[in-house]
Amino acid sequence: MIKTPTPPLKSWPDAAARLVAVAAGRSPADLVITNCQWVNVHSREVLPDSQIAIADGRFAYCGPDASHCIGPKTEIIDAGGMFAIPGLCDGHMHIESGMLTPGQFARAVIPHGTTSMFTDPHEIANVLGLYGVRLMHDDAMMQPVNIYTQMPSCAPSAPGLETTGHELGPDEVEQAMAWPGIIGLGEMMNFPGVVNGDPKMLAEIAATQRAGKTVGGHYASPDLGPAFSAYVAGGPADDHEGTQEADAIARVRQGMRAMLRLGSAWYDVKAQITAITEKGLDSRNFILCTDDCHSGTLVNEGHMNRVVRHAIDCGCDPLVALQMATINTATHFGLEREIGSITPGRRADVVLTSDLRTLPIHRVIARGRTLAIDGV
Repeated sequence: MIKTPTPPLKSWPDAAARLVAVAAGRSPADLVITNCQWVNVHSREVLPDSQIAIADGRFAYCGPDASHCIGPKTEIIDAGGMFAIPGLCDGHMHIESGMLTPGQFARAVIPHGTTSMFTDPHEIANVLGLYGVRLMHDDAMMQPVNIYTQMPSCAPSAPGLETTGHELGPDEVEQAMAWPGIIGLGEMMNFPGVVNGDPKMLAEIAATQRAGKTVGGHYASPDLGPAFSAYVAGGPADDHEGTQEADAIARVRQGMRAMLRLGSAWYDVKAQITAITEKGLDSRNFILCTDDCHSGTLVNEGHMNRVVRHAIDCGCDPLVALQMATINTATHFGLEREIGSITPGRRADVVLTSDLRTLPIHRVIARGRTLAIDGV
């Protein structure tokens, strides 16, 4: 892993002039990856004999020949025929489950190919309130990969049934929506409150929606009748609590993204992936995630690479599984023009692997910089 500080990443608009110049051959790239098989998650195809040029931490050129992008100081990586896949995204997770800080969690998962995470620090919120959330948010913002923070919605998670160190409400949610790393509202665990029209819960959702951000769901009930419809009508945009095929189908039919999880304690992919592999539902509305991963799982089994492998073992097409761990996640959070694919302008997050089914992670590049090689 790199030891030097990560330079600030320019926005696409700020980097556009140089990206254009590099793609046109008027300016040299910082890095060019040659001899790779480009896994394009937009078109769901593998493009052999491809080359990728990177400048200012973003993709400038992706195509058959990037020789016009190479200058005397351009770093060249010969992929040796390996597949170039987008950096993997974890669509829903809790860093505290690994008993690590954001920085140490990133250190553990980067070698496994994870370059983007959508985290809900509600455990810290239960103890330290808004101050604790800000600590997690700020630490996440300093990492060399993309760690987006969802503002916890339920502290306490079960009002009247637990005593927490702090409570959060609509005012705190509205305040947090202005923080630079906040991507939305964390899982709305108080689903009975939403179903019964609790003003506090609806106000938190409303503050998030008015900020133009995503509302995370948590509908932990087998009741897929009017109560479920009422919950969806309240605003949650996704849900990871499904445990059977019918749950995934119901969520997608109601316009939610179904998040299928494989963590340290959750094994819900196999039972729900048949909605795609057997029922033929549109896979673009399905996302892979971990939810909770103990540090032992990260070290011994992996992170999102483990989830993708498992989905493939359950009968999912490898390219579809990769979409569910990259572009589907990015699209859901409104970031498809920023992360989730190897295409011009996006953050240069790319993983080199020799096999799309077993997914060994040979090199991890984030924002154009190599962070890990063969697990180190």
